[in-house]
Amino acid sequence: MQQQHRVSLNAIRVFAIVARTGSLTAAGAELGVTAGAVSHQLKKLEDELGVSFFRRGSNSVSLSGAGQRFYQEIGPAIALIERSAEALYRDETEINVQASTSLALRWLIPSLDHFRDICPGVRVRVETGSATGSIVDPLVDVSIRYFRAGEASEEWKVLARDLSRPVVSPGLLLADDSSRRIPVSDVPAIQSAAGNWDWKLWCESSDVPLTQLSFSHSFDTDDAALHACVAGLGMVLAPPILTNRETRSGALTALPGYEPVEIGTYRYLRRSESKVVRRFCSWLDAEIRKVE
Repeated sequence: MQQQHRVSLNAIRVFAIVARTGSLTAAGAELGVTAGAVSHQLKKLEDELGVSFFRRGSNSVSLSGAGQRFYQEIGPAIALIERSAEALYRDETEINVQASTSLALRWLIPSLDHFRDICPGVRVRVETGSATGSIVDPLVDVSIRYFRAGEASEEWKVLARDLSRPVVSPGLLLADDSSRRIPVSDVPAIQSAAGNWDWKLWCESSDVPLTQLSFSHSFDTDDAALHACVAGLGMVLAPPILTNRETRSGALTALPGYEPVEIGTYRYLRRSESKVVRRFCSWLDAEIRKVE
């Protein structure tokens, strides 16, 4: 059996820092050692592997061809190890949460003062984005995602059903329109989902021909579309979790005569077993019931 090379993982980390900084002195400062100690580690690694990783100048170093290839392969792994180690040492007073932009802006962030009331010393870091699909950053403690009907994964716990219905600004309705069914053709529809998949599903479930809808403006997030809806630019298909603030204030109202349709679910995945994260997830379940 061929004997494997056993190299120092510390030396590989030193190599990665020198490759990133391009300086023995800068690498030594980051590691808390002298430039001479850094040089010694590099020389030992090069001797063990039988290659030269750097071209050395008077005040700097640059990667050789072999060094560039080696750094491209080990750089991401070193960064992942460092991030994972940092996460392990993080105390019980911080939670990293990932959520879609619209859900974060319209429900999660405005509700965090309620969580602060029960956990005043806990810092919540919210990362926003598209937040769709099932791939999760391993450093995120709690990920909240939207799944279309039929797309849910069993490991993701249901936070809220997306019971969507058309909402409009009251200014688009006549004074006597509060109870009678309003034809959807009378109000321009606003697009906020790719291909209008949400409107298509709602129309199928509501026995409304999609051809009756007249689309006006298009936006890339539910939040932007709902701002346009408040401004009177048309109707938006949205669940109470996104419209609760506007419907309570009277800025938006449900289009009369149509029932909500479940077109998806908001779900969360807990990736940490810490006490504070479990408490945060329990709070999520309780807080969402206030708007369901």
